[in-house]
Amino acid sequence: MDVKIIQRAAQRVAYLRVIGPYEQSLPPGFQRMMQWSETRGLEGGDWMALYWDDPNITPPEQLKADAALSVPDDTEVDGDVQLQIIPAGDYAMYACRVENNDFATPWLALFNQWLPQSAFQLGDGPCFEQYLNNGNQDGYWDLLLFIPLQKK
Repeated sequence: MDVKIIQRAAQRVAYLRVIGPYEQSLPPGFQRMMQWSETRGLEGGDWMALYWDDPNITPPEQLKADAALSVPDDTEVDGDVQLQIIPAGDYAMYACRVENNDFATPWLALFNQWLPQSAFQLGDGPCFEQYLNNGNQDGYWDLLLFIPLQKK
């Protein structure tokens, strides 16, 4: 695995919190965020899914995730769409391609293979993926996966 350790700056995002199995809750969350962003001319930011729970521990119906979009500092939100800052810090970054909507495999490799053998442990804040293309149109997803880190 070609995992890079990077220092990320803090990033402001607008997001919609969804709860439930990721494969069921995130697609409609992104549809709603896309509608919200299009009406404000903001769809050109970085699209991300932020993950708050460990699916190995948390029951699927309780999993929390955020369908998110990076936005300018002066962005105002309303309704279910909120603002948050992804914290600055050290992150593991892994570029991958997802086919057949198999988003779990690269995450499992990162957590079960790379992280235990690294000099790091999971840090504070969400793990997240950034979408580099529209997989609904292309038939595959090019992603950057990010894990917040701290030294062991």
